[in-house]
Amino acid sequence: MKRNLTLALFCSLVLGCFAAETIYRGDSTDKKDVICYYQSGNFYRDAARKEILYAHPGNMVAREAPKASSANCIFRLQGNRIYKGYSINRADCLGTLLETKTQRGNVLEAVIYDGFVTFKDTEEKREAGDITILTEYNVLKDGKYVPGKVLYTIKNNRIYRGNSTDAKDCLLTYTGNFTSSRLLFMAVELTK
Repeated sequence: MKRNLTLALFCSLVLGCFAAETIYRGDSTDKKDVICYYQSGNFYRDAARKEILYAHPGNMVAREAPKASSANCIFRLQGNRIYKGYSINRADCLGTLLETKTQRGNVLEAVIYDGFVTFKDTEEKREAGDITILTEYNVLKDGKYVPGKVLYTIKNNRIYRGNSTDAKDCLLTYTGNFTSSRLLFMAVELTK
């Protein structure tokens, strides 16, 4: 009994080491539409995860480098916002992500607004299974209420163009769960 339990635990740990999330182009899960693979803070070109496409260990992203630093950083992520280069200036902010539905820390749904915006007057409700849904919020830019321009919508492991969830507007499909900063990076860089 102990041997079987030990073997099962060992196998689950070993097999978990080989698992990688897959990112596909458009509303597809075909092998021909694979853009890249993600594992342990890096995005890879190949399924064997030998060729690094992007290093994204924390709040910095570097292209084709084993590690991200202030010198080779192409994006910086800070407070659900993505900035060009290593900057954190408002003028360099490309987008702001708002998590609209989460479950135990995993982002199920979100919207990404253009530029540096803040959110006020938020209301949320909780559902069974530790699900939190943002039911109401207002967008502010430079201290003024604005409708805000939605660049991307994230829902059902897909990233869509604008405020749409139609299959024709689907830019990316992905497997697994990603943090909000990685989803923000994927929307800005991998949808090009």
